[in-house]
Amino acid sequence: MSERIYNSMTPIMVDMITAIAGVEIGQRLANAPIGPTSFDQTLPITPKENMKLMLERKLPRYLPMAGDTIALAPDVIVERSPNNVTGADWFGCLWTFVPSIGATMVKPGTEMLDSLKNWKDKVVFPDLESIDWEESAAGMEKYYDPNRMSDWWLSIGPFERLHCFLGMQNALISLIEEEKNVAEFFEAMTDYKIKLIKKLTTHYKVDMINFHDDWGNNHDGFFPPEMFKRLFVPNMKRIVDAVHDGGAYFNLHSDGRVERYVPYMVEFGVDLWNPAQSVNDLAMIKREYGKHISLSGGMDELWTGRDTADEESLRKFAREKADFLGKGGGFFGNPGTFNMRNKAIMNDELKKYGRQLYETNI
Repeated sequence: MSERIYNSMTPIMVDMITAIAGVEIGQRLANAPIGPTSFDQTLPITPKENMKLMLERKLPRYLPMAGDTIALAPDVIVERSPNNVTGADWFGCLWTFVPSIGATMVKPGTEMLDSLKNWKDKVVFPDLESIDWEESAAGMEKYYDPNRMSDWWLSIGPFERLHCFLGMQNALISLIEEEKNVAEFFEAMTDYKIKLIKKLTTHYKVDMINFHDDWGNNHDGFFPPEMFKRLFVPNMKRIVDAVHDGGAYFNLHSDGRVERYVPYMVEFGVDLWNPAQSVNDLAMIKREYGKHISLSGGMDELWTGRDTADEESLRKFAREKADFLGKGGGFFGNPGTFNMRNKAIMNDELKKYGRQLYETNI
């Protein structure tokens, strides 16, 4: 029997990197040491301390960027199938592994519900009190790095869980035809998420929670603003408050062009939004909301993933993004391409250029 991993992010990241960059790089990640790392002593403060400045809307000493956080998720939380393989999550939804992306998705055709009618009789919430949290916490100790911020991934937010049960088409239909049931479902799911967040912040060393709930595609958000205000804002406010009450920062993962929801993100207290993709009007967001919310990403233009992209163009792009999105702080540099050569070049430039970015207090 293989040794228990405890951190469920490990197999996910290994599988995804293997699918994207190849077996050799995936194995390199799998064999990488875990736990505390040394940091460059020429830096004025640790990456963790620097991240705190950025998240608190203060000017960092240098540009925060990928590698300054460590992704964690205890294996006792089964929001997806265990160990990133085909199987059921703790709600009973069946996930299937997709080799081309190195990750799992709910298997089409296996959705547990056709509608939200009588959902309360069919949905069984996990028994959080039956979990040995202390044993899990002890197993996670070896993963902590005092120099980097612990970023705890909490996937499958209320809307994502809705379409896990119904499928995307029926989930969107339910928003129109069954809003009362959706509201009750979201409220119950929020109550459950808050209990889960309290378990995390009580038993583990949580600096930040990376809360996943995708609200749009590359064209627009899924929900009209008034619907979002009714169904999402009150629940998200309670979730963010629970994270803050637990002494952690709130990192919202929501893909796509969801710029219409940024004012609400500010309203319910998001500290960091990732990945703030380039399909959004980032200039407007930085101008109107940059004093209230930090942005992660913003570097996913399609050309940056092409093999034909030359090194100097990639380095120039990284510098321009750092100047634009990093002005006044509030930017976490993280190129969005899966082209590992191009990503490495941009990260190298961000690291070099970002060292002196705030020396002139831009």
